[in-house]
Amino acid sequence: MGDDLSLRRPGSLCLVLLILLLTGCAGGQRVEGPAVALFNGLNLEGWVIENDGHFSVKEGVLVVNRGAGWLRSEREFEDFVLSLDVRFLEENANSGIFIRTAATSGEDKNGWPDNGYQVQCMDTVEGKYPLGTLIPYGAGPFVAKSDLDVLAMVYRSTGHWNRFEITCIGKKLLVRLNGTVITAADQITNRSGHVGIQGEHGLLEFANISVKVIN
Repeated sequence: MGDDLSLRRPGSLCLVLLILLLTGCAGGQRVEGPAVALFNGLNLEGWVIENDGHFSVKEGVLVVNRGAGWLRSEREFEDFVLSLDVRFLEENANSGIFIRTAATSGEDKNGWPDNGYQVQCMDTVEGKYPLGTLIPYGAGPFVAKSDLDVLAMVYRSTGHWNRFEITCIGKKLLVRLNGTVITAADQITNRSGHVGIQGEHGLLEFANISVKVIN
């Protein structure tokens, strides 16, 4: 598990961002490709439902209707920017966004991935793993810091859409929520993998899922 997961002072994350920029997270010679839709708003083409997850499409959005399992992209990605909108339909609804994750799953009743990372997607800005923090799912250890004061300021409450932008370049990762960086991570060991959506017994919706591959 990452060290020093939560920082309470907004200025602390600024220092982390400066270090990331100086060591090349911005990728001076790297080029973002055009945004490619991963979700067409009509069906689950391009996705695989793992372990009987309760995923469906209704009125142009991806619905997670409680249950467990996960939804896996058919494609794998290395360096990329993943963007998506999420709306919690009940308080404390729980899910997750998997990145650089293998197709394999744990042999238990939940059937979640056993080799990857999760950006927390739970309707809370408090507790051990609030919204937007990074959680290991069987992959190697990493270092991550999240600014919970900033998170509380930019978070939009139950029933409103929140916008995620997750950037992965090499061993570094940034999570933006509603346009603001809330989590910075380094020493990510998995350099490629699937993206996915977790079913964790919550009721919520996703929309506008797209990816820009970084070359």
